[in-house]
Amino acid sequence: MESRIISNGWRDSDWNRFLFENDGSFLQSYEWGEFQQALGKRIWRIKTEEGGNILGQVLVIEETFPLKAKTCFYVPFGPVLKEGISPEKQEQAVGVILGEIQKIAQKQRAVFLKMEPRQEIIVPKNLSAIIPEKRIQPQRTLTLDLLQEEEEIFRNFSPKTRYNVGLAQRKGVRVKLEDQYREEFYRLIKRTSQRDGFVPFEEEHYRKLFRVASHDFKVKLCLADYKGKIIAAYILILFNKTATGLHGANDWQYRALKGANLLQWERIKAVKNLGYEKFDFWGIDEKKWRGITDFKKGFGGTEIAYPLSKDIIFQKGWYKLYNIARRII
Repeated sequence: MESRIISNGWRDSDWNRFLFENDGSFLQSYEWGEFQQALGKRIWRIKTEEGGNILGQVLVIEETFPLKAKTCFYVPFGPVLKEGISPEKQEQAVGVILGEIQKIAQKQRAVFLKMEPRQEIIVPKNLSAIIPEKRIQPQRTLTLDLLQEEEEIFRNFSPKTRYNVGLAQRKGVRVKLEDQYREEFYRLIKRTSQRDGFVPFEEEHYRKLFRVASHDFKVKLCLADYKGKIIAAYILILFNKTATGLHGANDWQYRALKGANLLQWERIKAVKNLGYEKFDFWGIDEKKWRGITDFKKGFGGTEIAYPLSKDIIFQKGWYKLYNIARRII
């Protein structure tokens, strides 16, 4: 079994094909790598093969480190392994991938690698791994089966959600999906961040996301309009038969119109009609995000819990300093 780093000249369709065949996330897509590069980050795409067959692949992202002259690595929802291979082969594939990452880490002076896999993986015993206190991607999410009939999907909404959808329709809220970024989205994000006390990405972050859209990796802007004014906006990622609802915001002044409820329902219908099989509401947590979690649960779906994240430590002393610094900064 061997591994190799894929050059930027590698075709995105070849990289994504393995993800399509093995339930890979958009966070491991070729386009997500391009997006990270557009944000100024360094990436590596690594494959492990045996006898000409790909057994696993991973997108590795270099992240900033709070202490100078050091870096750290991040693998979101990866590595992706070939479905159906034995546990022994899985362990081997992960070992080969991590061995390659370790070589890169030595050159880049990386202190640790944070992995947030979608499937349980076994870390080789010769590597130091711990379960960190915090993670980047959601630990739990809610997914909706779009292979059901539209009427059945709506029937499984909570009574309150069904009522709010109808209310928004009666009030004259209209929904549209667009392929281009619009400044109205960021205006809503900024207002929401000021109200809820979080720091949003810079606007260019969202613009760059739309620029990497492709045939495999579609980015939609979903808008709720009331009398010519955008009152709610959400970004939707379409990849590998799954529609994922990412960032979104609402105009608090128009909250009584329940535009967000109608917007959610209309985009569920839209991606179902496009042939997508699953809608991922992208993260639930009753303690951290009680309001948005209750809102998402109103649309039904199945809860999914991902495996715990793992920090693979390359430099133990620096890792200890990193954890101390993170508590202070």
